Amino acid sequence: MQPEFVTPESLLLDTAERLGRVRAGRVAVRVRLSRVGAAFRDPAYGRIAARMFDGLVAQYRCQVFMLTDGDIVATGKDIPFGDLDAVVYKLRTLFDADPLVHHDPYGPDDRFCAWYDLETDYDAFLAMAADAVSRGPARRPPPPPAIAPAEAERIVGLLSDEVVRPFIAAQAAVTVGADKSARLAFQEIFVSLTELAPRIAPGRDIARDRWLFQYICDALDARLLAGIQGLTLFGRELPVNLNLGIATVLSPAFGGFLRRFPQARVTVEFQTIDAFADLPGFRRAADLLHEAGHRAMIDGLTPLGLWMLAEADLPVDGFKLIWSDDLAAPPRGGERDPAAAVRELGPERIVLGRCGSAAAIDWGLRQGISTFQGHFVDAALIGRAAEPATAGGA
Repeated sequence: MQPEFVTPESLLLDTAERLGRVRAGRVAVRVRLSRVGAAFRDPAYGRIAARMFDGLVAQYRCQVFMLTDGDIVATGKDIPFGDLDAVVYKLRTLFDADPLVHHDPYGPDDRFCAWYDLETDYDAFLAMAADAVSRGPARRPPPPPAIAPAEAERIVGLLSDEVVRPFIAAQAAVTVGADKSARLAFQEIFVSLTELAPRIAPGRDIARDRWLFQYICDALDARLLAGIQGLTLFGRELPVNLNLGIATVLSPAFGGFLRRFPQARVTVEFQTIDAFADLPGFRRAADLLHEAGHRAMIDGLTPLGLWMLAEADLPVDGFKLIWSDDLAAPPRGGERDPAAAVRELGPERIVLGRCGSAAAIDWGLRQGISTFQGHFVDAALIGRAAEPATAGGA
């Protein structure tokens, strides 16, 4: 039975059926990301993995399918094995901490990759595609369409100070002492994109195209800097954290912001993927911050990202680790313990974000982390941290 709507699986099957007439020189590989451990199933890893095929898409018109279960299938014509294997090698390196990667690599029992030479393995490839359809979603509404370049221009044109300012939000973080006392650590100021996006692009997915999304975010950064009216919280001037892009930090708009608040203590939170996508620009931005007496932080770290940063030499002052239950789960055989990465990076340099329960705080404190942010912090700790020290607060 054919699916009633287009899915990655149905597109793969349609391609497989068409390739039955032109098999010569065609190869395919299925990378089974659906089998890796829970610590590596963050959708961000899938997007990073898919982008590793971009060079083959450009050079050999390789087709890449991201299946619903997280697997990636790539197929193309006259792709030298060495070029395709170079991408697979990078993927094996990316997921090196998962024991699945090391299970009979390139052998008959390789559980991470399945290779197909369509001249000899076409029936197996076609069966794999048909099986993917049978296991795929039975019925799922199509995702919102991505924006086009012209729409991105229109959206940026809508981003006046009056439109953006109502969606500027702040969330504080606290530092918890050994005696369980709490004190305000910093306030993070950001644009609430989940609330703004439906207003400026109803029915559209503005994040689907990474480069158009970055273009919109750069425009939002400038409006955020212009829209900040003050840096006090509960009557105190606190250090401020800002989520900004590299281009924004290097722009005149950021210099103007620093001149408006000459006494501010600023930390800029950069996304991991942005830092690695433009290392020279990131280093220039970090150097600019440090020369002005401010700080650079890497935001959005997952357990795997912890190890990537522990082994990288980036000029940063801190890291924001995103809480998930995977952090507290005992590492399975071959997995790298995130607690060890915390020790490697230095727990005093880590903020544990998105803390939704006391379990997150307890885990962080056991690792030596003392600064926390998230809904549980908002509900249970912010009020206590805001009290004057003479009233028993910190």
